[in-house]
Amino acid sequence: MNCLAHNGKTGVRIIVCLLVLLVIVPVHGRAGAQQLSIREIRRIGPAYGGHGGMWADTDGDGLPDLYMTYNGSSGLVPDFYFHNNGNETFQDQTQVSGLDDTDGGSHGACWADLDNDGDYDLINATTYVVSSFSNTNDLFENLGNGQFVRIQGTPLDSRHEKTRAILAFDMDGDGDLDIFAVNGYRGSDSHENNEVYRNDGDFRFTQITSGALYGCPAGQGATDTDFDGDGDVDIIAANRTGKVNILKNDGHGNFTRVDPVSVGINHKAGDGITTADIDNDGDLDLLLVTAGSSELYRNNGGGHFSYLAHFNDKGYMGGFADLDNDGDLDLVFAGGSHVYLNNGHGGFYKGPAIPDANQSDPRSIAFADINNNGQEDFIRVSKGSENRIYAADNPSGNWLELDLISENGQIGAFGAKVYVYSIDQNGESDQLIGFREVNSNQGYLAENSPRLHFGLGTAGRVNVRVHFLSGTEVIRKQVEANYAYTIDGRNTQLIPGIMLLLSQN
Repeated sequence: MNCLAHNGKTGVRIIVCLLVLLVIVPVHGRAGAQQLSIREIRRIGPAYGGHGGMWADTDGDGLPDLYMTYNGSSGLVPDFYFHNNGNETFQDQTQVSGLDDTDGGSHGACWADLDNDGDYDLINATTYVVSSFSNTNDLFENLGNGQFVRIQGTPLDSRHEKTRAILAFDMDGDGDLDIFAVNGYRGSDSHENNEVYRNDGDFRFTQITSGALYGCPAGQGATDTDFDGDGDVDIIAANRTGKVNILKNDGHGNFTRVDPVSVGINHKAGDGITTADIDNDGDLDLLLVTAGSSELYRNNGGGHFSYLAHFNDKGYMGGFADLDNDGDLDLVFAGGSHVYLNNGHGGFYKGPAIPDANQSDPRSIAFADINNNGQEDFIRVSKGSENRIYAADNPSGNWLELDLISENGQIGAFGAKVYVYSIDQNGESDQLIGFREVNSNQGYLAENSPRLHFGLGTAGRVNVRVHFLSGTEVIRKQVEANYAYTIDGRNTQLIPGIMLLLSQN
């Protein structure tokens, strides 16, 4: 068994491997005939003031840790970093980790491998000004063991705007992650220029002060996503008092603001934007949210949309995840009372209730498999009440989870796309079971775990195709279900697998 590489007429390098490189989670059996149910795991953090929730394995122990942003009405406010203990409990390590970023309060944050060294650094967005504190957006370098140090002397230190969403994405295709910060919350009626920084490597950044991304009237949430499927990362940003900002990338970091009506979008997005493939056709559909009023659009291909449905659920965003592992993405709102299950074609119906769902001023929702059992969990962050972590118990199908590392060593491989296929009788790819895109934030100030989760239904083996942002594709064939794997774009030869026993039922 080995890996084969070739360059076709398209210039895309294809790497085909018959064995996945790193197995990190053993088999977790299917749940049989039991029905999906939602269980509250715990409440976490202060009683009120939450905005964003961000998941990532920050210390390399295979478990997603949690960062939550907070703001208060006045005075100094800390954000919170919780280490995942692996038994559905979390330990507050904000101060001992070096992430004690106390300031006037924060909205957005983002875990991202800014220096391509294989661990997740942190960008924290400061919102409110308090005298004697820096009141800038801050960068924290991960030292590789869950300890962090603040990076000083970057252009971020010279800007003092009130930042909401903050994103890390490779805007110019050079292999490292650039930064976009949304400044202000109203959008068109109270326009503030945004912050855009090009990553020059080794935590050196150049500030960009022109162009559509810098000047667009953004406010509140934003997402980095290839909405039109042309192979680069675009930005869609909310606007409370005007049209949603659709910023198309030319592949070199130059953005053009697209009129939403020209691509079939006739609704605003005042707070949150989420993209996901709800109908397994290989493109990204779109959910627009304005404080409890949500509009769902289907992508007809090439970033042209048609209207599907309206929802009235509370919260500033909705999030998609395959909670029942049947092979399609379900929908949960930050303040909804029920899960919406997917009928397999991108239509949704009410599923199990969410216990104690009546949170005050719900804001964001983010997904992660917190105990590596092949079941998606999620946190719902609320400004007016306690934040709550939930589990989706008794999913009916098999599953697959994937960690990605890019060709240049960037953990998460932001901008990559993953396609999972059923297998025909000859072992070749048949039907698309799931399509995912790795991005830094979704909806309103939410970061799902970069470990991608796929429900597989009854499939016991699948083929996997990873398309990295560089254009390189890696194919894994006959991948066994009910395991998590790492696919590393740096490896063009077979490497012996290593199994780490984390949990077993």
